[in-house]
Amino acid sequence: MFYKSILSNFNEKLSEIQKIDDSLDQANMGYVLCTKTLDNLLKTIVGNGFENKDSEVFFFKYVKVEPMSYLIFYTEVRSFELRMPKIGTGHQLKYLERQIEKVNTFFSRHTEFLLYMENEYTHFDEHYFTKEHLDNTPLVKSYPYYRDPLFNTSYDEIWARIKGLALYIHYLKKKKEELEDIKNNDALKKTYGKLSWTGSYSALVEMVYGCQAMGYFNNGNISTNQIIEAFSDFLNIKKGNSSRTYNEIKARKGTRIKFFDETGKKLLDKMDEEDGLDN
Repeated sequence: MFYKSILSNFNEKLSEIQKIDDSLDQANMGYVLCTKTLDNLLKTIVGNGFENKDSEVFFFKYVKVEPMSYLIFYTEVRSFELRMPKIGTGHQLKYLERQIEKVNTFFSRHTEFLLYMENEYTHFDEHYFTKEHLDNTPLVKSYPYYRDPLFNTSYDEIWARIKGLALYIHYLKKKKEELEDIKNNDALKKTYGKLSWTGSYSALVEMVYGCQAMGYFNNGNISTNQIIEAFSDFLNIKKGNSSRTYNEIKARKGTRIKFFDETGKKLLDKMDEEDGLDN
């Protein structure tokens, strides 16, 4: 089919763009790629036309929707990143919630069409995905997406927006989780920011391994490395090689549980002193 090489090239370049860590840079490059791909598809359509109604339906239902949905996704991401409040986690979360509400509102307005597509119905395909019925386009808010009267049907943009906004809602949920983590960490730092571990790193490792052996963290359903990472962040501890330290603890001469022996003795001495039994 005439569009296969165009889509193949699109998917190959899209995979490379998706490896970019910076969201705005990825969105900018993705936007350019999607626009160029749609330009190439339009030129090919104008030059070749469609063999029949079935080929026209297939193109607008399955082919154009791929670059178009990513164009919509990257357009929304660009707008989000540029308009997102730069300061204040609370303000950022409120803005993010408004974006999620906007997407949910769009989905609720097109529930019937969404069900039609999800159930893989075909009885209205000619109405939805041929240019003959372009005048029957539903009234929706206009967005700055790719528009051309030679390249649109009544519902192909709606379908692309559904798929593009599904990508966007996933992006927003991930952003929300990241912001909530930052907010929670900031709250912890305000409460416990001055709490630091002043013992040795080996003492921390021994304590964690001992408590893990007892199943005191998540009933034992968490790795010692994860526990030590959490303690390191929480108590401002310089990170070390916990596995190597544990092996050094096991290789000790004499008592191998120095931390527990010394801590237990110190605690008993404290109790005896408090109870007046040290004389």
